[in-house]
Amino acid sequence: MDLTFSLEIILMLTAVAALAGFIDAIAGGGGLLTIPAMLLANIPPVLTLGTNKLQAASGALAASITMIRKGVVKPQRIKVAIIAAFIGSVIGTIAVQMSPPDLLEKVIPFLIAAIGIYTLFALGLAK
Repeated sequence: MDLTFSLEIILMLTAVAALAGFIDAIAGGGGLLTIPAMLLANIPPVLTLGTNKLQAASGALAASITMIRKGVVKPQRIKVAIIAAFIGSVIGTIAVQMSPPDLLEKVIPFLIAAIGIYTLFALGLAK
């Protein structure tokens, strides 16, 4: 797979990533920006989702370590949630890898829109 990007695309992806990182640090949901941007740059859906998950996992790990160090979260109390999250991640990864790329290209924009609408209402921003 040969991915070649123009300077404009690289700058656009960099700007979107910076904005998404800022949003993630405040409220989460940066993937609502990065996934559509990467798909618009013609990055294959599986690579887009993998890149987004690597970024999200890195941010979640940093936040988790901070919360554990501050004593806000006690890992022994959330063992079931950790195991469930791991199992869900494995199932999701397998499902994406087994899905045809053209199906993912059609479904992902609708899922992103649905998640964005849900987030607006969950945060109370759409009053």
